[in-house]
Amino acid sequence: MTVEMSGLDPDRMVVLSLKPRFAEAILAGVKTVELRRTEPKIVVPTRALLYAASPVRALLGTCIITSVQSLALATLWREHGSGAGLTYHEFHEYFEGADVGTALTLVQPRAFTQLVTLQDLRAEPRGFRPPQSFSYVDSRTGDRLIQMAA
Repeated sequence: MTVEMSGLDPDRMVVLSLKPRFAEAILAGVKTVELRRTEPKIVVPTRALLYAASPVRALLGTCIITSVQSLALATLWREHGSGAGLTYHEFHEYFEGADVGTALTLVQPRAFTQLVTLQDLRAEPRGFRPPQSFSYVDSRTGDRLIQMAA
């Protein structure tokens, strides 16, 4: 699926904090769905910045979120488990205590040619702080972060 850039949310982007293996799987096109306990409040399609947590601690690339679905866990696994890049056991461990989970459908992954390290990110005027799960940045800030990788 190719998403036209003109159709993207013009105001903000989402920064997804991911385990490095999941960020790399998204960029390789193997992982097409990101599962979350909390639903981001976004207009789709919207651009996402992929931040690999420790030990990498860097922005690795971007993708586009084309849909957000909150579903009962059994339905979530049945409909999206194959694209989530994790085992059934990991799925249940992650969603322990929850009744509902959220699937973010990801397309057009693009790896940066150069990583943007946490040190570089913190040097930004607003002092970027990596999110625990996800956060939002305005489009101007997001575009500036993407330009840092060029």
